Amino acid sequence: MIAAPAGQAPTIEPRQAALVERVAFVIPRVAARLPWLADCLVQALAAERWLGRHGVATTLTLGVPRDKPADFEAHAWLSAGSRIVTGGDISGYVPLARP
Repeated sequence: MIAAPAGQAPTIEPRQAALVERVAFVIPRVAARLPWLADCLVQALAAERWLGRHGVATTLTLGVPRDKPADFEAHAWLSAGSRIVTGGDISGYVPLARP
């Protein structure tokens, strides 16, 4: 797996963009058809592994809801460059810690 340097968003090359789009399309569709729960963290880890094997730098982020302090809830998402690969709409979440 290739991770971006600390504090820096990874950049993807134009030739890698097609693979990133394919992974973003395939991962949630496969996860919905598995006989076990493939939640956001499982999807993010699978996408990270797939992209990492092809030399695409990614950032795995764990976050919590922005406006829900009562119960603990978390969400994971994977990004490659500025593209959110898995995790859907993350606008309601804040990262637990910034790399």
